Parts: sequence; structure tokens; C-alpha cells
Amino acid sequence: ELYMGHLRYGTYGKNKLDNVHPVMRENNWKSRNLVLAGNFNLTNMEEQFHKLIELGQHPKDFSDTVTILEKIGHFLDVENQLLFDQFKKEGHPNIEISGLIAEHLNVARILSEASKRWDGGYVIGGLMGHGDAFVYRDPWGIRPGFWYRDDEIAVVASERPVIQTVMNVPAEKVHEVDPGHALII
Repeated sequence: ELYMGHLRYGTYGKNKLDNVHPVMRENNWKSRNLVLAGNFNLTNMEEQFHKLIELGQHPKDFSDTVTILEKIGHFLDVENQLLFDQFKKEGHPNIEISGLIAEHLNVARILSEASKRWDGGYVIGGLMGHGDAFVYRDPWGIRPGFWYRDDEIAVVASERPVIQTVMNVPAEKVHEVDPGHALII
């Protein structure tokens, strides 16, 4: 089971229902569905938005939320297509390919490719329709991110004390998400 919660403090875009996190990019292929929430502010959002247009996309809104969602979504689509083509070439029937894609999807590569030219601070949490989840932090460590895991749960929050209190664990069991790294679950 995957759960995502987020309280958004709008720094870009209007405070309206359309901008509430999490945001979703839907597709009828499980491994192409993407849900995001995060604490971020891209300083080069306009440039990144225009890169999406150059790719042939038509984003539904001019915002950092949509730009990040569609940028990750683009590379999620690319990865899905590469895997589909590979498994098709190997002779797998379509009915099996969805499961094979879910097993072999390289989330780290998707995040790395999507964020190559992002500038700003961010901690982004994401869920994919086939069950993978991730939290990704900016390389400069501008936005905070902390995590805890045990045999039953993995949890991430922007503040260490929240995890300590809710999970009833000491500070040394709560770790910082390293700048420029992702936790992939």
C-alpha cells in the first residue's frame, strides 16, 4: 500500500483546487501513471516549460508543478517505450510485457534524466501506478527531507521531529535524504 499526503504552501501559481497536491498524470498503462507532491520552487521553470513544448508536449498549465510532473512523465514514457520495444523484440506477448516493464523500470534513470536541467530547491515524492515510489531531493540540499524505515514501513517527511513523534523513534533512526539523491521504494 502506498499513501501520500502533502500540505501545499503555494509559492507559484494560484491557491486554487487545480494546484492542490498530489497531482496526477494518468494513463491506461499502469507503469505510465504518475502522482507527485512536493516542496519545490524551480527558478528556471519558464525555460523548462518551453523545453516540454519543444518535445511536442502541450502542458495543461504554466506552473512548476505541471512542468515537473510532465518532465518526469516524459522520461517515464521514454523508459516504458524502450522496455516495451526490448521485450517485444525478445518475443514476449503483450499481456506479459506490462509486468516485465514494472519489474525492470529504472526509476533512478528516469529521475536523473528528468532533472538534468532543473535549477532550484525541491523534495519531490512520487508514486507510479505499478507500485514503485520515490522521494527525490535537489543536489544543493535547499529543501529538507528525512526518512525512516523498518520491516513494515518507509516514511518520508520534510522535518525530522514529525517522523520521530509519529513513529515513536529516536532522532538517530531518522536519516536525511542526501542532496541529489533519491529514495526508491
